[in-house]
Amino acid sequence: MADAEYDHLISLQLGGGPNDPRNLWVEPADPGHRKGAGVNNRKDPVETKLHTAVCAGQITLSAAQKAIATDWTTALNALHLG
Repeated sequence: MADAEYDHLISLQLGGGPNDPRNLWVEPADPGHRKGAGVNNRKDPVETKLHTAVCAGQITLSAAQKAIATDWTTALNALHLG
């Protein structure tokens, strides 16, 4: 857990509450991450792709928030962005 990250379920760039305890969780480092190599998580690029799609009008903010909160690992495919 030394490389875990205190993270937001719905990222700040998708309008997630920065201090809402329901939006905060400890995200472990990705499988295969080398201990001490810093935070390594595949969720960050998903958040950025969703943010870009919202700003481009491809999807609604509500849809992005729901998809990432439901399961960030399938969010892009669920919204046909994967």
